Amino acid sequence: MILVAHPAKPWVPLTLVGISLCAGIVATQISMDSARVGVPKLRHLSHLPDGKILKVAALGYREVVADILWLQVIQAMGEKRVSLETGQWIYRALDVVTTLDPKFVRAYEAGAHALCSIVMMPQESNWLLEKGIQHNPQEWRLPFLLGFNLYFEFGDNQKAAEAMARAARIPGAPEMIARLAAKLLVSAKSPQQAVELLAKIYEETSDENVKRLLEQRLREAIVERDLAMFEEALGRFQIQHSQRPARLEQLVEEGLLRELPQEPFGGQYHYNAETGEVRSSEVKERMRMTLRKRGQYQ
Repeated sequence: MILVAHPAKPWVPLTLVGISLCAGIVATQISMDSARVGVPKLRHLSHLPDGKILKVAALGYREVVADILWLQVIQAMGEKRVSLETGQWIYRALDVVTTLDPKFVRAYEAGAHALCSIVMMPQESNWLLEKGIQHNPQEWRLPFLLGFNLYFEFGDNQKAAEAMARAARIPGAPEMIARLAAKLLVSAKSPQQAVELLAKIYEETSDENVKRLLEQRLREAIVERDLAMFEEALGRFQIQHSQRPARLEQLVEEGLLRELPQEPFGGQYHYNAETGEVRSSEVKERMRMTLRKRGQYQ
């Protein structure tokens, strides 16, 4: 995993106060990590003071402190399994990091992706993006990602279109965003749209940490698209033959599918002929793409 810290700032000689502050933070982090063996990363960050208080305490070295905490956040986001509790710690730490350095665009972008793809916390993802938009109105990716969340996580076409339109008005935004904003008002959601959007965001992103999170989410969207495609083909087969196929290959033999798709995580698609269910061996839950109340998932 590539650890990307905050973009380099012009070097300013550190005073004794600055050196003591940074050294103290590092020493405290190491001490806490050593004392909490086996405890999920970032648990100790729950003891961080409020971002506004830490911002004052950091004196002129807010960005240095933000960098140190950001590297810890990256490690936590790199865990294979992240509980909801750890996800809350991640959000807490991201809020502190972006309070220390409100212009830290990568933290908003990667953090928003992580809160949706690693743990199911879309509302917190939106709050982080809204904070980023407030402090970085020139960054089109932030309202674009907010629009994506509103569309696919909350099913709110109107607000999603407004966020996308805001992104489209920012200099440097790709032309396709304006067209997408218009389509959101009239089109229905589909897994294929999710795949296309995520692929586009992936192409436009240079940060390796963000790309890693996007790749995970893109593969999940591909699984959802494939499962929807299987369901549609199975439905047509049952109408034509008054029964379900015994195996998925029959869908290809009958011309209902051109070929059986490859599971994007390297696993397999399993078919239950008795129930007609198709599932991925690697993805345990389907993508949530229906309207929910304030981020609560069914």
